[in-house]
Amino acid sequence: MSWIESANAGTPWEAVLGQRPELLARYRDFYRTLWDDALVSRRVLELCRLRIASIHGCAQEWVIRDAEVTLNDAELGALEQGEFSGFSPAEQVALTVAEQIPYAHHQITDAEVTELNRALGSPAAVALLTALAFFDVTCRLKLVLDVDQLPAELSEPPLREGALV
Repeated sequence: MSWIESANAGTPWEAVLGQRPELLARYRDFYRTLWDDALVSRRVLELCRLRIASIHGCAQEWVIRDAEVTLNDAELGALEQGEFSGFSPAEQVALTVAEQIPYAHHQITDAEVTELNRALGSPAAVALLTALAFFDVTCRLKLVLDVDQLPAELSEPPLREGALV
């Protein structure tokens, strides 16, 4: 469990974030929006979320799955290795950008953003870039705060509570 004293409130992540209830509520609302607006497919969000978790070595985020998105062992292995050739063209574009968010976000080129716009459309590209930054922050928080995480499969809608299991 985290080094932060936690209240007995729900899951370990909720207990830690619950130290600031107003932030927990805002976190949930913002995370929910990423999944509910449906501009980006659940599969693309899940692939990118897991790739960012893999880059960070964030087991706390890696063990969570969207029950509506089926990923086989080969796909999970490819995400861990950063090998995207087996994914659809739109997924490859999203993953190529997601790959850079944790440590090379300043190297994302105009051409890559243009390709993301072409593959997803401008509203979805903005939604995805926002989601990628939020996935990155979530991983960093879970690692810094040393929050325990149990494997979970979430749905209805996926991860809308901010993976607060």
